[in-house]
Amino acid sequence: MTRKAAVLWMLSSVIVLAVTPAAFADHTQVPVVRVHAQGQIAAPPAAVWAWMTQGKNLVTWCPQWKAPSNAKMNIAKVGDVLEYTDEWGNGGRSIVTYMVKGKELRVSHEPNKGDYMCQAKFILEPVGAGTRVHLWDQYTDESPAADLQATAQKMDTELSRTLAALKKGVEGK
Repeated sequence: MTRKAAVLWMLSSVIVLAVTPAAFADHTQVPVVRVHAQGQIAAPPAAVWAWMTQGKNLVTWCPQWKAPSNAKMNIAKVGDVLEYTDEWGNGGRSIVTYMVKGKELRVSHEPNKGDYMCQAKFILEPVGAGTRVHLWDQYTDESPAADLQATAQKMDTELSRTLAALKKGVEGK
C-alpha cells in the first residue's frame, strides 16, 4: 500500500468512527416477542394444507383473517394478500412471504398504522398418520414490562384457539 493510500484509509476510518455514533443517536432497539403453540391433527399434512389455505376455510379458523373478502381467495403463492384485523382492532394486510406447499407458510402482517411489525409461521410436520402443526407469531412490543407480559399471554391464548379451530375444521369435529 502506498503512503498516500494508507493516509487516505486512516483518514476515512477516523471520519467513519467520528460520524457513526451520531448516526445512531436517534435509533431505538425495540423488543421482539416470539410465541409458539403446537397441536396435533388427525389428518396428513397434504389434507391439513389443502383445508387451511382455502379462503372459505380461512375465515373460520384464523381470527385475524375473518374479513369477508378473504373467503373468496385461496393462498396459492408468495405475494398473496389477505386482509387482517388483530385482537386490538388493528387492521392491515397479511402478505405471504414464504411458502412450501404442504409444509410451511409464512406471512408478514403489515398494519395500516405501521406502528409495529408482526410475522406468523405455520409448519406442518408429519407424525404417523397425522400432522403436528407448529404456529409461531412474533411481533414488536414497546410496552412496559407488565403490559408486554399481558400481551404475550393473550397471544398464547389466541394461538391455542387458532390451532383448536384449525383442528376442528380439518377433522370435521
